[in-house]
Amino acid sequence: MLIIMADSTSRSSLPAIGILESLPEGARVALAASGKFSNLPEGFFLMKQGERQDLLCILISGKLSATAHSDASIVELGMIMPGESVGEMNVIDPKKASADVKAVLSSRVWSISKEALDCYLEENPVYGVQLLRSISMQLCRRIRRNSDKMLRQLETASTIYEWLD
Repeated sequence: MLIIMADSTSRSSLPAIGILESLPEGARVALAASGKFSNLPEGFFLMKQGERQDLLCILISGKLSATAHSDASIVELGMIMPGESVGEMNVIDPKKASADVKAVLSSRVWSISKEALDCYLEENPVYGVQLLRSISMQLCRRIRRNSDKMLRQLETASTIYEWLD
């Protein structure tokens, strides 16, 4: 797990963007108090594939890149934009990070540990369900996007193969 330096000018609330849109101000204030805000310089690795990681991070501003790699290649999984999260898989199903996540631009993130998130969910069950539903919807969009991408790649490979026959 990488250590992120928290900044000293933490806001008291999370903005109503992305997966946080459905939460009212009071719920976002309570959630913000359970985690920390951090500033990431351009090029900083928030997460490294294969390393232990137990943080849910929400991008507040800036831009992050997610890539996965094998010994032979690197695959760009996508860009993370403000209001989107990373690390959600590991707070739900603790494993090692499945991708590298790096700041493409100077970025501001908010993060919460698995333990602190569990406490928030227990203390705020209604808002916790809303947050988990938003995270689930984001994950579904990513799965659909990647399924479409794989289908297009298969169709392209099939067309090339037919052309070569």
